[in-house]
Amino acid sequence: MNLKNIKSILEDIKSRGYIKSLRKGPTGVGYTVEKTIGIKENNIIIPDFGAIELKATREESSNLITLLTFNR
Repeated sequence: MNLKNIKSILEDIKSRGYIKSLRKGPTGVGYTVEKTIGIKENNIIIPDFGAIELKATREESSNLITLLTFNR
């Protein structure tokens, strides 16, 4: 999957408007995004889309998100 495909998928999700979380708690948003896109839930280092890892968070969250990781 390339960046153009991913962008199209995310634009489609955005056009749907509000989507209720499918799970309570801190993992609810990521789980809901993965389910909406059709990605099997995972908690592994391997990126969701080839070389791209999908990250999600609640709008009012103050939690930190790791965007870049140096891996040898």
